[in-house]
Amino acid sequence: MRYRPSGVEALSASPADGWTVAVEQPGGPLVVNFRNASGHLSRLEATWTNGPTARVIEK
Repeated sequence: MRYRPSGVEALSASPADGWTVAVEQPGGPLVVNFRNASGHLSRLEATWTNGPTARVIEK
């Protein structure tokens, strides 16, 4: 990803074997979802809020 004061841009996302990736940018944070066949989700949410911020959610 690339952080800028105007927002965050996805550059690439390469999932591991057995995982899929979906990139979303619904008008707010950049969201990258990695999911495996058993339904495990690793979600990255990246924003620019007075500087670069990111959080990872595991489900």
